[in-house]
Amino acid sequence: MAVLAAPGDTWGIDGPTFLFLYLVLAVLVLVAATRARRRIAAAGSTPGDRSGALSERPQDVAYLHGGPELAVWSALSAMHLSGTIATAGHGMVQAVGRPGTRATELERAIHASAGSPTPQHRLRFHGQVAAALDRIRDRLVAEQLLLSGARRDQIRRIGGWMLAVAAFGLVRIVAGVANARPIGLLVASTVVVGVIGLVQLVRVPQRTLAGQRALDLLRDKHSELSPGLKPDWVAHGAGAAALGVGIFGMGALWASDPAFADELAAQKAAGATGGWSGGYSDSGSSGWVSGGSGWVSGGSGWVSGGSSCGGGGGGGGGGGGGCGG
Repeated sequence: MAVLAAPGDTWGIDGPTFLFLYLVLAVLVLVAATRARRRIAAAGSTPGDRSGALSERPQDVAYLHGGPELAVWSALSAMHLSGTIATAGHGMVQAVGRPGTRATELERAIHASAGSPTPQHRLRFHGQVAAALDRIRDRLVAEQLLLSGARRDQIRRIGGWMLAVAAFGLVRIVAGVANARPIGLLVASTVVVGVIGLVQLVRVPQRTLAGQRALDLLRDKHSELSPGLKPDWVAHGAGAAALGVGIFGMGALWASDPAFADELAAQKAAGATGGWSGGYSDSGSSGWVSGGSGWVSGGSGWVSGGSSCGGGGGGGGGGGGGCGG
């Protein structure tokens, strides 16, 4: 049985007991942080199916899925089929013809910006195109499908919770080293906690939960546009081509129009979204919760038996304290 105040124990708590308590704390904070992040992502979302109206705005779908870069690709796919954009070699595009009455604001902006050969990867930085993309973003934020900058900052700050737990572990490590106690398992645990905190700090979603649900429904409703089926975009039309890229990403372009994609040197990865951090998901963190629970269970074994921490049954203040400093 663990001894809480054996001679030489750091802070009067033996290593196995501290490690167990530390892992419990880490899991509790992780669960709280995950729920808080989800709560912010869901705030203001109204119930109901938003996919119907959204499917009429394919570039909005593309922006929701993969950000401004994918929205431009969605527009280019439609324009290529309607004959208002042509490749000009070396990843360049040039406007041809005149936009039709059904052309979207983004398509018209691209057409106006590509009067001469223009690198496709620079299109979204042109004034008219950038303004059209900003309006798409603002519309999606207003519809509670994309997270605003302020709400993303809130979610990012929650990553500090796990970093605070990691800092607490670091303080114990320093104290353990000063007390000449083994701290190997505590170091490993603190590193994992710190990495999770950094991931939560950096990996901030763009979509709300409502936005993610809308995308999921669109995938189900328009499964005929899936890249796996290699849909005939000429038969489906320019609007369907734009929607296919919006829903399924660059894989749709490579599956249905590989020649056009190759001429513009599009990213070939099926899910390429230009660095867009995507929708709300704490699957990685949640996966660690179950893994962490396993650690806690294992930690419980360390406390009761002490064998996994490098000591025998009598290691309460000696070898058994090796895991937690």
